Amino acid sequence: MMLSQFFFASNDAFVKYILSFHDNNISVLGQIVFIRGVITTLLIGLILYFQRQLELQMMLGSGKLWIRGLIEGGCAIFFFLGLATLPLGDLYVLLNLAPIIITASAAIILKETVGWRRWSAVIIGFMGVVIVINPTKLEFGFAFIFPLLAALLIAYRDTYTRQFQFKFDSIQIAFVTSLVVTIIFGIFMLFHFVPMTFKEFIFIVCSAILLAFGYICAVATIKIATMSATSTFRYTVIVWGIMYGYFFFNEIPSLNMIIGSSIVVASGLFIIYRQKKIGIIN
Repeated sequence: MMLSQFFFASNDAFVKYILSFHDNNISVLGQIVFIRGVITTLLIGLILYFQRQLELQMMLGSGKLWIRGLIEGGCAIFFFLGLATLPLGDLYVLLNLAPIIITASAAIILKETVGWRRWSAVIIGFMGVVIVINPTKLEFGFAFIFPLLAALLIAYRDTYTRQFQFKFDSIQIAFVTSLVVTIIFGIFMLFHFVPMTFKEFIFIVCSAILLAFGYICAVATIKIATMSATSTFRYTVIVWGIMYGYFFFNEIPSLNMIIGSSIVVASGLFIIYRQKKIGIIN
């Protein structure tokens, strides 16, 4: 799990670095993510081929997988908008609000029983988000909305995936998801294309390879260990984000970010602990 978060954060750092060549012009995102997606999808497809699980008719004929891919596509749009406008550390803190959102939505929408302990963690977690955002200052304007919307879609994606995740191999789900996201950003690319240097292309290839490794490690995690044993290590992506931001993008974490992120992480960890204890996750 920690390796998967390292690979995902490294992939994102490459994308952010490529964007810096274009003055963080978000219109370039379409072609960056499209080219990266083509390579990643091919790599995942090769893995499925050698595992004899490249069942294209079954995978591409599944409406559920296409819907999941569209949800992931929406999530990717908001995530990359946040990547272009926010420090990596802040981005990952707000994105990791997903476990807290899932708990709140389970109680409100799915009418699941949520005790006072988890409700307290949800409220405290949202307080941590307010501290990170620092509404009295709004240093990065309203860009914080992007990762929050991405976190909402992640929560919905994970809830939706529960309905059919055991019908498909995790890598098959990753293949269709990667394909759909690639198509979505390919459409964006048609409206704005900027010539790219060979150096940028190599960076995109590196990003794609890192993303593929992230998928592989994430799938290995699911197959080897239980969710309760590994979920807490998802938060290591915040550490990688802060490190990449500091050393490569001169992003110095503010006091608000450090305090708020500590509260968000603590709340998320407590929710995972309570879910494990009462048997919601195993």
